[in-house]
Amino acid sequence: MTDETGSNFVMISTFRRRTADGFMLAAFVIDERECESPAEMKSIRNEALTEIQRRRIAGEFETRRAKAGELPSTLPRWAEYKRQLEASDKESS
Repeated sequence: MTDETGSNFVMISTFRRRTADGFMLAAFVIDERECESPAEMKSIRNEALTEIQRRRIAGEFETRRAKAGELPSTLPRWAEYKRQLEASDKESS
């Protein structure tokens, strides 16, 4: 049995949105290593969830523990994904 607590592990939340054909597509990630504290990560996740619900984007978060040395995801971070959403809003206006 492994101990998945302490500084050897971090939390990573990935948001997967549902496509029109019903597939789940990874859209963005929130990585604890890029936050000042677990509280900041929770705050970012709550902001993202609020905006996703406001926009009625179908999908779900998957939060998992990962080894601290794991390579970072190549997915956009929440701030970048939010900018993409806002740019899309401007294009459709």
